Amino acid sequence: MHSLNQFCKNLSKITAAFDAPEDLFQGLRRSEETLPDNILIFARRFPEELQQTSGEPYFHQRWVMLVPLQGEAVVLIERRPHLLGPGNTLVVPPFHLHTYGDISKRIHWLIITFDWPGHTFLAEEWNGIRVFPEEAQKHLAALIDAWRPPVCNGLRAAAELLSFLRAISPAQIKNGDPVPNEALVTRVREVLRKTQPGTSVSELARILGASESHLRTQFRKSVGISLGRYLREARLREAAVWIRENGIPLKDAAERAGYADIFTFSRAFRRTIGKPPSAMRKS
Repeated sequence: MHSLNQFCKNLSKITAAFDAPEDLFQGLRRSEETLPDNILIFARRFPEELQQTSGEPYFHQRWVMLVPLQGEAVVLIERRPHLLGPGNTLVVPPFHLHTYGDISKRIHWLIITFDWPGHTFLAEEWNGIRVFPEEAQKHLAALIDAWRPPVCNGLRAAAELLSFLRAISPAQIKNGDPVPNEALVTRVREVLRKTQPGTSVSELARILGASESHLRTQFRKSVGISLGRYLREARLREAAVWIRENGIPLKDAAERAGYADIFTFSRAFRRTIGKPPSAMRKS
């Protein structure tokens, strides 16, 4: 009873300045952003466990977050090397091929994989290593506590994972509001969903109500790659999904990606994905 009384006194002090709101129907809203889901957390404690994927690039269909606790390795994503060690993290969006090299003799890496509805393999803003601040460290610890037995609370784990991702986001997403590069990518993505394969940059600019030169400049400034490259790689990544998940013929995938023939499609696919389109078929 004493502890309850003390709790009430403490809460009274904290809430003493809480006056009645001017609008009784407008309060603090939850974020509209979709929570991560289907979270798996496991550890890699031996170099050979990473070396299982150190030959051919690994084609992962979920979001992957790498958190080294001990030891370093070079992580190659789309053939771009990143030296990853304790104190930082690397977030790999779905359908980005990655592999490992120069692995330390002693490692302890935390691997977190998850689904993130509404966020896709087109998420270029996640490129690069993130050093996570104290705020992110707290959310990571809370995520692990919520995920492991005996708690095993999926909702809490999802909320903590989202908070961690926000804390390390290159754009520092706050309150679910899209940052400029997300807004531009989202608008481009919406147009691509509604138009035919092979939509040109000039046609895209016309639909978005901007000049082609302005759209190209703003896109490169916001996202860090050219709009033309983004469009090509987006179509090819979608083609990888069509082939792997839906089993559509390679010729149909080439046509849907906007390529006139399968040979040109195959060359472009290998340059972007690192494998021929035939390798995407499920065995």
